Amino acid sequence: MKYHLAVSSLLIGSLVLAGCSQNREMTKEDREVEKNVVTGVAAIGGALMANALGMDNNAGKIVVGAITGFTARKVYEEVNKDTANDPNTDVTPVSINGQEYIQVQVKDVNFRSGSAKLEPTELTRLKPVLDALNNYPNTRVHVEGHTDSDGSEAFNQQLSENRAKNVAFYLMDNGISRDRIVTYGYGEERPIASNDTPQGKRMNRRVTFLISEI
Repeated sequence: MKYHLAVSSLLIGSLVLAGCSQNREMTKEDREVEKNVVTGVAAIGGALMANALGMDNNAGKIVVGAITGFTARKVYEEVNKDTANDPNTDVTPVSINGQEYIQVQVKDVNFRSGSAKLEPTELTRLKPVLDALNNYPNTRVHVEGHTDSDGSEAFNQQLSENRAKNVAFYLMDNGISRDRIVTYGYGEERPIASNDTPQGKRMNRRVTFLISEI
């Protein structure tokens, strides 16, 4: 499951740091983000895309749970230390074709149903990721937004993109350069819990981070 999430994060999704945010108004600087992150995702994901789609017969090895790079190991240790007692945060190292990623899945972020607004009390849940990114400026982060099944697929797709954007804006407002961030929205298509219960829906209203060395 964690492998699937890590690979899909580089293959699918929209670059959505352009447009309106429900948390703040777009600035001229923000509107430059799309141009910058397109270059960033191409640099990281171009070769991986061909391999993951089976277009390269010499596709590299994909390993879950292995860390060899100094930066990846330090990021993993820092985020894991700060979230060790949080059952709703999973930290997993993933290596794809020799490129190492630290996947941080933050469940139950408590977006209100149908809303992309981050409540102030929830920002502490994201601080371990923010701190790691600030402490290791030679990293890039992919931010994924997800929803529960309430509402139409089209509505949830846009909602997930807005959630990812608002998390990205939180990172930018706290010192993370815009050209280090790529955002994706997956709507309701990747649930990690049943949408038949309120608790399951809360878990599905989540964000996932993939952190890699630049």
